[in-house]
Amino acid sequence: MTSIKGNLYKKLAIKGSVVLLLNIWGVVPLFAQEEIGLAAALRATLSQHPALGGKRAEIDEKKFMGDSARAQRYPSLSGQISAQHTNNYPVGIRARQPLWAFGRIDNGIAYADTDVQVQTADLLRVKRDFLEKTAVAYVRILGIRERLNVADDNETSLDVLYQQIKRREEGLIASRADVRLARARYLQAQSRKERMLSELGIAENELISLTQSYVNSTQDIPKQVTLLSSAEEMAILAQSTSAEVRFKEEKIHLAQAGVEREKSLPMPTVYLQMDYFYNHQETGNSDIRVGVTVEANLEGMGFAAYGRNNAAGAQLQAVRAELNTTRNEIKREVNSLYTNRQAQEEIALSQTDSVTELSEILLSYQRQYNAGQKPWLEVLNMQRELTEQRYQLVQSKNDWLLYTLKLSALTGGLDALVGKKVAE
Repeated sequence: MTSIKGNLYKKLAIKGSVVLLLNIWGVVPLFAQEEIGLAAALRATLSQHPALGGKRAEIDEKKFMGDSARAQRYPSLSGQISAQHTNNYPVGIRARQPLWAFGRIDNGIAYADTDVQVQTADLLRVKRDFLEKTAVAYVRILGIRERLNVADDNETSLDVLYQQIKRREEGLIASRADVRLARARYLQAQSRKERMLSELGIAENELISLTQSYVNSTQDIPKQVTLLSSAEEMAILAQSTSAEVRFKEEKIHLAQAGVEREKSLPMPTVYLQMDYFYNHQETGNSDIRVGVTVEANLEGMGFAAYGRNNAAGAQLQAVRAELNTTRNEIKREVNSLYTNRQAQEEIALSQTDSVTELSEILLSYQRQYNAGQKPWLEVLNMQRELTEQRYQLVQSKNDWLLYTLKLSALTGGLDALVGKKVAE
């Protein structure tokens, strides 16, 4: 008992050292108020995870591309200077203002703006994914802590039984073999608890890798997150709020904009053009010319544009098929998660009754052992069976919570915990 507590204190000291190092490195403010709960973990992930910062930078890149597309409406200026053997240096300056591009410039701008919407939808998809990962990591920590509570109770019960059998041995009532068996079971309980402590450290590290800072994960999940509608209503809600569906819909809009852009690319452009010649190489005089110019480029006799149009149309059909596949996958996932959630709820109810029955049986076995009607091995086996049932009960409840939060994340239910619009 002393050794396991000593190891636990060591682990807590190590954890405190890790938090101190995070403070020193600037990951966690040294005197900041401690963040606690699932909502705090979700907010920390959205505000601090580097992957989300990268996605925001990609959105900014697409916005700058949109600015570049809009700049095609403005005049362009070009110049030329030559050197001749006669020491004559003619200079030519040309300014061109697009008047009519038959939709080519407008379609390019529309494509760039739609691309921004695609990246924004992709950012929401990534946010929802990280919200789910953070919630799952948080719930797993809660589950490990619940199993540690069972391990503590088991260790305490086995210690009581061990001390009891030692006293009976000293009174020449029990054999040495019974004492060694009780001690072996006690040592097994200690080892199992040690493994759980290691699992807890790994799970907490996984949560920190998502939140990028320490968040106290001892608070229970808010009850409102676990309240779900029926499977049919959840499927409908998932279809309408899914970030994956929204992302695929925006990709369809982008593909449609791509089709329109490819159609207009071969079209000519009408320019208002002004040319200024200084020290003209033929006349040696200066000259200004203003006129309207029509410019077009038919690449590969038009077959190149024809091929690009077909490719854009095929891309549109592909993303439409992706959307149908995504909708079908979401419906399947919702039904699967909901079925597993119901199964774990029923299993937990059954195991709760089983734990109650086994607890009473264990007390009966202890009384029968003291009366000489049961062997010591059966008492220890009943203690083991009770502990295993408690472990399974905790696991069932934790699995139920995992499926619940996955469903909530799929339908946008975790967004409300963040405290601001996740879509922003």
